[in-house]
Amino acid sequence: MNYIYYKDAQNKISLEIPRENYIGCINYKEPKEMQWPEDYLQTLKNPYGTERLRKIASRRKKVTILMSDYTRAVPGKMLLPSLINELHQAGIHESQVTIIMASGVHRRNTHEERVRIIGEEWVRKIQIVYHDANNTDMLTFLGKTKRGTPVWINKLVLESDLRIALGQIEPHEFAGFSGGRKSVLPGVSGEETIRKNHSPEMIEHPLARPGILKGNPVHEDMVEAALMVDLDFIVNVVLNKDLKIIGVFAGEMIEAHEKGIDFVNSFSRIKIFSQPDIIITTPGKPLNVNLYQSIKALIALDAVSSPRSVIVLYSPCPDGLGSEDMLKPFSNATTPKEVVKKLKDNYKIQMSHALLLSKILEKRVKIIACLPNITSEIIKKMMMIPVDSVQEGLDIALEISEKKKPKVLVYSQPQRTLPVLV
Repeated sequence: MNYIYYKDAQNKISLEIPRENYIGCINYKEPKEMQWPEDYLQTLKNPYGTERLRKIASRRKKVTILMSDYTRAVPGKMLLPSLINELHQAGIHESQVTIIMASGVHRRNTHEERVRIIGEEWVRKIQIVYHDANNTDMLTFLGKTKRGTPVWINKLVLESDLRIALGQIEPHEFAGFSGGRKSVLPGVSGEETIRKNHSPEMIEHPLARPGILKGNPVHEDMVEAALMVDLDFIVNVVLNKDLKIIGVFAGEMIEAHEKGIDFVNSFSRIKIFSQPDIIITTPGKPLNVNLYQSIKALIALDAVSSPRSVIVLYSPCPDGLGSEDMLKPFSNATTPKEVVKKLKDNYKIQMSHALLLSKILEKRVKIIACLPNITSEIIKKMMMIPVDSVQEGLDIALEISEKKKPKVLVYSQPQRTLPVLV
């Protein structure tokens, strides 16, 4: 038999795919990398929808910078020098600045992660505070959104008189796109706020989908909460597959975010002309840190999978599950429908991915998982098939596919794109 030899060194995937089954590998052209820092400086000089930061910062005394955590690849150490210089030009010293890790309900960064994100220099110079969504003493209630979400926000953010947010724009599994308002909700919101916004009622809405903003209740709820906080300035990046910066959008929260989304839409919508029967995928960095984040790759492929599809997922998951709550509704459940019922009866925020995974499984999509740092028992409990290698996963997929001659597609980091079957 003739084979296609596929190798992805970055994501550590090596495969022999029968030539008669192989229909291709998704590759798409991304915009070129920005000239750094020249292009960034121009962006700061001409922000969207607001005045230059140095002018906004004039006569301000206390600054908070909301920063994404280890689950995002926002290169804070590249963004901060010019941003801090803008503050210097307004007479603001580093001692007046606090970086708040807008981590929602994620774990704290390790020291190594903190240095990688922020840079050694700024870790030394600037006070860094971790948001704790469960610490009610550190939260202030601002009211409710029109959908009834109680808005609890980190006090330090509200006590500052200049609020800046750094984020990343890419498709998001139920908020449409990341970035912008997400620095506030879920970033620096209370657990109750996030739980309501990430509830099954919101997530199961037909418009709570990747790439959709209009009519998306999760997105609209996030925007409403963020407007209560009154961010003064955002800097959002768009990264390529190698995590290099290809776009920076700075300025007023809504307008700068929308400009960034327009940019992402210009290259991320992927047309797939042949229904794949087997899809080989991996989330890549930084989402391959744990299973909770890695499931985003499966969610992205829901748009092009069918009841006969088999998905082979590879992710190293060095942090393991990433959420014990995600696993709980699978206990003693025998069907995806039972999982959904159990999680709705006692819902926790990080059951959101258990819900979305169960919806995929309800379609009778089979998932084969090569997850070196997740036990076979847990993989089976989550109704997936454990394997020791991606090659073994493909071999099993070819055996269990309902098609006589299943078509195999390789699709790395699908969550970075918006695939559509045409």
